[in-house]
Amino acid sequence: MKALKMTCEDVYPLISESRDHALPFLSRMRLKMHFALCGLCQIYQKQLETLCKVARALGKDEAKALEETSMSPEVKEKIRQWIIKKT
Repeated sequence: MKALKMTCEDVYPLISESRDHALPFLSRMRLKMHFALCGLCQIYQKQLETLCKVARALGKDEAKALEETSMSPEVKEKIRQWIIKKT
């Protein structure tokens, strides 16, 4: 049971990492067990999710702004592809 126990400091990086890719099974279980006991980390996860949604929305606005710039079409396309990849 001790192997599954985590502190909040251990959990924060995992929450961020889970936004980028799937966590290994043991890490997911440890995270779920911690969430069952810690309301503050649940709030942190929800706040991070909200920030990610806002950032994605801003990224879409940036793509619109990109169309109004005077860059070459090739550069615009590279930037557009980068934005799409990041969202």
